[in-house]
Amino acid sequence: MKKERPIFRRADESLDDAIHSPAPGQRVPILLLLVATLGLAYEAILLFTSFLAPYRFPIPYAVPIFDTPFVLVATGIGYLCLERHRMRQDFQSAAIGMSLWVAALLAAGHILTQPDYPGTPSLDPGVAPYLFFASYLAALTGVGLGAHFADRQLPLTDRGRWTIVAGCIAVCTVMALVVLLVHPLLPSLVMQPGRLTPFAVWTGGGLNGVVAVWALWSWRRRLRASGSQHGFVNLLALAAFIWVLGLIGFLLFPYRYAVSWYLAGVARPIGVLVIFVALLREQVWLYSEARARLRDLGQLNQAGQALVTSLDASEIIRTIVAKGLTIMRADASILFRLDTRAQVLRGVTSCGSASLRVNDLELPIGRGASGVAALEQRPVWTSNVHTDAALRLPAHVGVRLAREELTAILAVPLLAQGGQVFGSLSVLYREPRTFARADVELLSAFGAQASVALENAGAFDRLALQATHNAALQGFGRRLLEAATEAEVVDDAVNTTHQLLHADSVALFVSSGGHLRLAAGLGWWRDAAEIDTAGIEAFAGSALAREETIEVEDLTLAPRFSITNDLEKQGVRSVIMARLDGQEQPLGVLMSCNRTPRRFTDEETRVLTSLVHQIAVALDRARVYAELRNNLHRLQETQAQLMQADKLTALGTLLSGMAHELNNPLSTIHLSVELLRRKGFLDPSLTARVEIIGTACARASRIIRDLLVFARRDPPERRRVDLREVIESTLNLQAPQLELNKIRLVTSLEPAAPIWADFNQLQQVFLNLFSNAIHAMKTARGHGTLTVRSVPRGSEVLVEVEDDGPGIPSEHLGRIFDPFFTTKAAGSGTGLGLSLAIGVVEAHGGRMHAENLRGTGARFSVYLPIGDEAEAAPAEAPAHPLPAVAAADVLVVEDEDSLRGLLTEVIHGLGHQVVEATTGEEALARLQREWAYDLVMLDLRLPDVDGQVVWQRALASHPGLANRFVFMTGDIMSAETQGFLDDTGRPFLIKPFTMEQVGRVVSEVLAARS
Repeated sequence: MKKERPIFRRADESLDDAIHSPAPGQRVPILLLLVATLGLAYEAILLFTSFLAPYRFPIPYAVPIFDTPFVLVATGIGYLCLERHRMRQDFQSAAIGMSLWVAALLAAGHILTQPDYPGTPSLDPGVAPYLFFASYLAALTGVGLGAHFADRQLPLTDRGRWTIVAGCIAVCTVMALVVLLVHPLLPSLVMQPGRLTPFAVWTGGGLNGVVAVWALWSWRRRLRASGSQHGFVNLLALAAFIWVLGLIGFLLFPYRYAVSWYLAGVARPIGVLVIFVALLREQVWLYSEARARLRDLGQLNQAGQALVTSLDASEIIRTIVAKGLTIMRADASILFRLDTRAQVLRGVTSCGSASLRVNDLELPIGRGASGVAALEQRPVWTSNVHTDAALRLPAHVGVRLAREELTAILAVPLLAQGGQVFGSLSVLYREPRTFARADVELLSAFGAQASVALENAGAFDRLALQATHNAALQGFGRRLLEAATEAEVVDDAVNTTHQLLHADSVALFVSSGGHLRLAAGLGWWRDAAEIDTAGIEAFAGSALAREETIEVEDLTLAPRFSITNDLEKQGVRSVIMARLDGQEQPLGVLMSCNRTPRRFTDEETRVLTSLVHQIAVALDRARVYAELRNNLHRLQETQAQLMQADKLTALGTLLSGMAHELNNPLSTIHLSVELLRRKGFLDPSLTARVEIIGTACARASRIIRDLLVFARRDPPERRRVDLREVIESTLNLQAPQLELNKIRLVTSLEPAAPIWADFNQLQQVFLNLFSNAIHAMKTARGHGTLTVRSVPRGSEVLVEVEDDGPGIPSEHLGRIFDPFFTTKAAGSGTGLGLSLAIGVVEAHGGRMHAENLRGTGARFSVYLPIGDEAEAAPAEAPAHPLPAVAAADVLVVEDEDSLRGLLTEVIHGLGHQVVEATTGEEALARLQREWAYDLVMLDLRLPDVDGQVVWQRALASHPGLANRFVFMTGDIMSAETQGFLDDTGRPFLIKPFTMEQVGRVVSEVLAARS
């Protein structure tokens, strides 16, 4: 990973160079120096004296006594290094772990050679030093590789690690076997009485010495560049140094069983133990770092939570400096905000033990730690702000900091998501100090959180301001809609502009005869009527020729605009103005003025643009109001009629298909219920359930019929109806819902004359109104009051249904009676209820409208005409008994199996023989073979060939069948179906039909033929 170069450091210095290791890490070089001193003293004794020469301690019946602990310790520590590699995936851990295992295996080979054991006379003891020196060489090579490559990445899987381990074991085994097999050919490295040969000293010492020098040099170079805070590299070098001391001592006095021989043997396990200590120290350091990072994250989390508790920018800024001080344990913290125009950082607020006042503190961008952080958009720090010349700290700021005894500083930029600089956050310390990577990362992370919080607060403020402006613009638009004269429009326009743009003065000019005329003004030092407006009008004329908004921050610095005497007398310095564009030509100019130089924001430009658009429309409307009102009224009527016609056409098509699909199963249910009734052996409970099914089926049939009546706008079938009875019966149906939803019912039903109406259709109307009211109150508050009134009004009866729910949104009032329009959630409504209701009311010659009540709630008013007293209800035709007919052969053509079976059963019950056909082709085949059927009952919708084609092809072959057909259909909406039935003149059954209807039409057709 590429390291980030800090500012105000040496060019070759990284962020890690600024990090100081803790005290334990500094003690390792001291320990190394101590070991080096003792080692050099030991080597000097061996080299320049014979003090240790007499001391030899032969052990004739033992293998090298320190190789065994070395093998055990090296194997274990090597495994720990490989586990370290599992976490770090670095070259250093893998190299040390593998080399320790190789060294351990070679030491084991040294043990197996048993150099001085009398029981193995065939093994040359002079060969054993080969393995001894090779073990040293492997250990030093591992240290050298670890120091050289250090933390370089070496990704390995567990399988890869074990493959390398297996390879090391195989190599070592081969080496040991080779030594054992070819030892007679190898020169002996030991002379009598146990002294190493010069060849052994120079060869073993040379190879190991080169590797040792390389390892220590790599350690020195790594020590200078290492950012490790746990001294692992230092202890690694100490282990190598101990091995080198032991090996050099043995080479200086190369006698077996001498003190140097024993010290060379014990140096290897000691060095491995030093590596083990390094691993332990590293784990301790990692644990302390983890705890420190956890503490930092906890504080960062608390600071983040504190930042999101408010959207007030001032409170957020105070929280930022307070939390920055806390998490960084600083003596003071300062938040600067960037002034983009002046290119300076201005102090906003501070916190800490220092009494530093920063409201008047200004720091040029690019100077000082905070200024450079804002300019470079990266963290900046220094241990002493007063001596760091690279900061170019302004003198007055340095004096302020010196007075407060503040020395070290760490500053981070506060950046928005788009990269814009809000400012910078600085933490200051009284004592000089350096900053670790964790310090920089912690404050940078907090700075990122603070930037987001400030951006959210700014966005909230902008949205709040925009919402306020939008509300004001919406109110302005509503007032303009009510304004009927030009004077009302311009007066309201200048007042609204003055309020929204916080202008010192506002002027609205209207174009008349090619010239601008000051129509209204506000905030001028004299009344508009007393001002000589020629110069101002000429100035405003510059905007009349341009489509875009004109903004002038300072008229005295804008050479393309010459400030007039009138504007100068009014003290105008900054202006924003825009043209009022009418439908055909510009209508005028709206100008907002301020008496101080200022830059207008995007929001102010948006507001002015919106204002001029609305004003232009309002002026156009005021000039052509009467004509526009009439034309708009006619256009709206035509549009409404076209939309209604289109929607009803689509609705009629939909209902036609629905009727056919629903009437077939309803016919099946209806006939099944009637057959069950005629069985006569059902127990009372089942009889009651059958009656319920029959009633529900009749109601469903009636609903489908009402839908078809609505879609066709045919006059409903009416009778004299008591409206109070309709309302009360409907409320009885809704009683469970009222009680369940805690709705209080208030009724006031005055007596009125009966009306001509369809009882069930009116019941559907009121059922829909009551259900909507209950749903609105339940959704809004969970309870409410439903008020129902009926009052005679001359030749009408008025029914009012009121609720205290949330009311109807004003933008929806004009659409609630449109088909398929609903404000309920998906799956909660179809959008047909109110459309069907108003259709029924209008079909009865009435009308219905909705309105919102003052406060809360909505009211639906239904006006129904009172029927003429002289009108008489149509007399019902007396029922005639079915004519007696002889048994006949009947062909039933129906694709629905259940309905076809029931028809067969009903006709069988009438004493006739029945033959069934499922499709049109099957029916034609039967008519071709057995055309002498007495009666053919034909469904008009079949899966293959429709009933009309079957009729035409049957008559083409057998014209005599014409008077034997009875048609069945569930679709009476289609003009094609109605035309066909009218053209044939044959009887037909409309689904769902009853057994009585089936029996009557069968008997009448058969009787007519006989």
